[in-house]
Amino acid sequence: MAKSIIDGLFGKSPISPLQQHMAHVHSCISELSDFMVAIHAQNWEKAEQIKSAIGTKEGEADVLKKKLRLSLPSTFMMPFSRRDLLDLLLIQDSIANITKDVSGLMINRKMTLPDTIFEDVIELTEVCIKTSAMALKAIDELDELLETAFSNRERKVVSSIIQNINTLESQSDKIQHEIRAKLFPLEADLPPVDVMFYYRAVEWLGELADAAQKVGSRLEVLLAK
Repeated sequence: MAKSIIDGLFGKSPISPLQQHMAHVHSCISELSDFMVAIHAQNWEKAEQIKSAIGTKEGEADVLKKKLRLSLPSTFMMPFSRRDLLDLLLIQDSIANITKDVSGLMINRKMTLPDTIFEDVIELTEVCIKTSAMALKAIDELDELLETAFSNRERKVVSSIIQNINTLESQSDKIQHEIRAKLFPLEADLPPVDVMFYYRAVEWLGELADAAQKVGSRLEVLLAK
């Protein structure tokens, strides 16, 4: 396996813990689609259960983050720096944090989505999940990149994944714009505070896709070094 080869060459590799962290992060965001459906149906018991699962997974990701930060040596034989890995780790972690924040906001306020925007919010959520899945796929290629000494073939594989991430993030921007356009004419008929939090929830969902794209952008930086 690539991991065993890397460990043999460089000692204990930080790549595997980084990949495990991203897997936990993606597991966290993958709960959001069912959460949105439960919120819209006002199934608060199920929504609370999903929110709790999100919180548990975010906590597990946080534990992995702290372990990696504490165990990461100041120098190691790899083609990128400790700072590069820590930046990537923090970007990954922000996905889990935002997921926890948006689920907490919506259930604490018992937010139900207007029918006019419900399908769009579900679509946006699913695009965010797909963007995170692509980011995970890119991170999972890191050990292969190292094993092949950043070969052109493997670089092209990762570049293709990053291109898919960018495409999905652009799609999320478009959906956000459509949701805002549909919310605007509803403002007069909805409580102003509710409207404010609808916009905030949509903004946070957009930030999830942005964070996943930043994972890809950071990998692009690593490839360029």
